[in-house]
Amino acid sequence: MEFSNNLFAGDFRAPQPPNSILAEYQAAYVQHKWDGTGISHVASGMIYAGLSEGHLRMDVTYDGIVASSLFDYTKANSDGTVPNYVYTLSPSTASTGSCALYNVTPAYPLFPPTILADYHATFAGLVNDNLFYANREPLQTWDILFGGMISVRFFLDNNNTLVRMDFSSPERSTFTTTRLFNIVRGKPASNLFANPCPTGSPTPTTSGGSRSI
Repeated sequence: MEFSNNLFAGDFRAPQPPNSILAEYQAAYVQHKWDGTGISHVASGMIYAGLSEGHLRMDVTYDGIVASSLFDYTKANSDGTVPNYVYTLSPSTASTGSCALYNVTPAYPLFPPTILADYHATFAGLVNDNLFYANREPLQTWDILFGGMISVRFFLDNNNTLVRMDFSSPERSTFTTTRLFNIVRGKPASNLFANPCPTGSPTPTTSGGSRSI
């Protein structure tokens, strides 16, 4: 017997989280982050998730700035933060690039394909997202608690491909929503993860923070 995934249906049964979702890919994205202090930050760019490389790269444009952000999970710190090398062109693309290194908790993580099963994700229903997925089947939503503090909601299409991820945190009442589109499945080329800054330098300027990229 097949059960319904529609809320309030008499034959509703919550499905089990998928054993595997797409974890290596490249995609365009748009992201909106805001918090209780009045910050509202909208950015767009490209994301490259290389699980087998242990690297996540996010290229972003906002307020006339172009930046490439490389998260190195192979050198994760004992406190759970990840080295983040940021190469920035500002105030224009004609400017000389500058490098910065942060130890951060990424607002968009590199995750294993089994993350929903590993975290015993809770099914949160079917939703329609008309920003990029109008006139398509509803998306499955799954909730996990990440790091004991951050609530994360995964939005999957019918191929178990992540197309949206929402984060919320009680710290400063922060919320971040990220939509993925033009998704290319599979491992990105290794040369896309070349470090834009000299390895080990510059000296980290912050520790334990979080970034939208």
